[in-house]
Amino acid sequence: MSEDLQSKAAELMKKVLTVGVGAIFLTEESLRGLVSEFKLPKELLTAILESANKTKSEFLRTMSNEMIARVMEKVNVAELLQEMITQNEIHLEVTVKFKPKKK
Repeated sequence: MSEDLQSKAAELMKKVLTVGVGAIFLTEESLRGLVSEFKLPKELLTAILESANKTKSEFLRTMSNEMIARVMEKVNVAELLQEMITQNEIHLEVTVKFKPKKK
């Protein structure tokens, strides 16, 4: 009986960790399928999915900001632009068309 309980607890913890990590990397549909195995009330399931989406957005935003900050620490943008302008020929083409509006 005790081993059965430990095995169920271990399986539950494995699923909880999968859902936690999956919140960042899985699509909402995949996450919904994973969480639905827990047989939770619809309101709780919705709250979990909303929380997962919020966490995912926050994680990606933070990671993007951190990556941009690290690149900006190492790259002198003004120097890079100056180098690009002096070493390359710039050619621009612009096309402007006017079309009558449909009535």
